[in-house]
Amino acid sequence: MTPLLPYLLHFNATATEEWAKSEADAFGSALAVGILLTVGSALLLFAGARLTKLALFLCGAVVAFAATLLVTDAVLSLTSATPTAACITLIAVPALVGLLGGLLALRFLTMAFACAGFAAGAALGQALYVLILHRAPTGVVLLHHDLTYFLCLLVLAVPGSILMVRHKEALMAIATAAVGAVGLVPGLAILLLSRIDARFLWVTDPSDANEHRASPFVYGQVLAVPLYFVLGVAVQRRSKPKKRDEQVQPYIVYQDGAHNRYGSSAA
Repeated sequence: MTPLLPYLLHFNATATEEWAKSEADAFGSALAVGILLTVGSALLLFAGARLTKLALFLCGAVVAFAATLLVTDAVLSLTSATPTAACITLIAVPALVGLLGGLLALRFLTMAFACAGFAAGAALGQALYVLILHRAPTGVVLLHHDLTYFLCLLVLAVPGSILMVRHKEALMAIATAAVGAVGLVPGLAILLLSRIDARFLWVTDPSDANEHRASPFVYGQVLAVPLYFVLGVAVQRRSKPKKRDEQVQPYIVYQDGAHNRYGSSAA
């Protein structure tokens, strides 16, 4: 089993509960995903502004992965591929495109910050949808989701992308804390909370077949996002390098000829 399987099945509430229980029993298969989500989200949440190169790589990878996941899922739903082949495809294709997206983000500075802002806005939109706005469906289904879902993502993601391109360093801590706060929820659900009760895994089901959004096992975890976010921003601002350390800011990894993007001489 894989935590991405709900994308393929689009099942009802009963099947979702069965999936959660079986996923909890298959701890080994979800362990790597839980560790990657938790560790990556924690790094973004508490040190995204300091670990800029890593943060921009992760944000680029997340945006590319999520977009490819939605498209791949839609394409697979139109084919007659076996569940095994479809599951492998749904994991492998988005993962490879996500890796490429992360590498491209390291190559192109403007794209990197645009992805960071987009990921931050989309992450907050996801949290808002799960908590509140899923109750206002439009009835228009797109890529197996109600149009409200995509509106929640884009209304915050597009302005976030524009703001990050313009302000970059000033918003880096806020953007990375937002992505980390939202990503930490499914990571902890897979890695820790599912050991307590399998129903905590309901929060990892992204499909509109998830009828458990009103459950405290779902909204109880998502309500922690604002707390994670505030804590992450506070930690990042408290650990912000002092003026004398500015020359070693991670932004120097981006070079423009003999000089980096911010005008200092490249090593």
